[in-house]
Amino acid sequence: MALWDIAGKAANLPVYKLLGGKVRDQVRVYNGAIRFPSRGTEPKHYAENMAAMKASPEGFTIIKQGVAFHGPMAQQVPNFYYGEVLPTGHRANRGLITESGMKHLITCIEAMKAVLGDEVGLALDCGPGFTVPDAIRLAQAVEHLNLVWLEDMLMGDYVPWVAPDSYREVTRATSTPIHTGEQIYLRQNFKDLIEQKAVNIIGPDPCDIGGIAELKWVAEYADLHGILIAPHGIGDGLLGLAALVQVCATLPQNYIAFEYPIGEPEWWYDIVEWLPNPIVKDGFIEVWDRPGMGINLLPEANKPFLKEEDQSFFD
Repeated sequence: MALWDIAGKAANLPVYKLLGGKVRDQVRVYNGAIRFPSRGTEPKHYAENMAAMKASPEGFTIIKQGVAFHGPMAQQVPNFYYGEVLPTGHRANRGLITESGMKHLITCIEAMKAVLGDEVGLALDCGPGFTVPDAIRLAQAVEHLNLVWLEDMLMGDYVPWVAPDSYREVTRATSTPIHTGEQIYLRQNFKDLIEQKAVNIIGPDPCDIGGIAELKWVAEYADLHGILIAPHGIGDGLLGLAALVQVCATLPQNYIAFEYPIGEPEWWYDIVEWLPNPIVKDGFIEVWDRPGMGINLLPEANKPFLKEEDQSFFD
């Protein structure tokens, strides 16, 4: 159990009070789209995906979809980019996008936005894999769609570093918000990205940056520089969800939303106490006031899910 969780329970305080106190009673979350994987790479497939996510009972007000190099498009769309198409997935493919590839990408984005209208914001996870010229071309081409952001176009996903000078070229060339930062470790490695105003939005993940106190520090430093924050978290699970609720309740007004972790809520209710049902209402989670992170793990209920070598975890 983390030290700050022990401290919260000992003091009978929710963690957000240890972080300085909450500034909001509910936190906005966004849907990272993995719950509804795309059925294909044509515009109609992306439109169908948006319709399914828009109808989700959580009522998300922001939806993020993977496109281009962040997904199968680069591999499955013929002549999408100049370069060898590698079979190892979207982590490896990168290069200059062809004219037909760029037209296809923009058509898919327009199809998604047509479904969402102005009722639900659309964010796009794009890479890594873009060149700087292509990142600028795409960002300028979709300015009229008022996207929430374009994420990890150049780098920032799958590696714990970014090149602020390259991102700054893209950010200064467009009014479309540019986002990165999910796998950066520690505040020191956000310093250049923030001070150079290389992006409009940062997205630290509490599991990668070094914890929720580190995330809060970076959020406040970004706020001083006019940069927004939308924390990453799709793979953080139930404890990550609780941690994100606690820290995001304390962030400055540069906070947008955090990425709602994927999981099976029915299974979650079997292994903890105090988890609200439903968790998300109209795109928001109410900030709970219970001790620690606000949920209580049930050791006996968790043991059946532990690997053999982890059976002593709760001892």
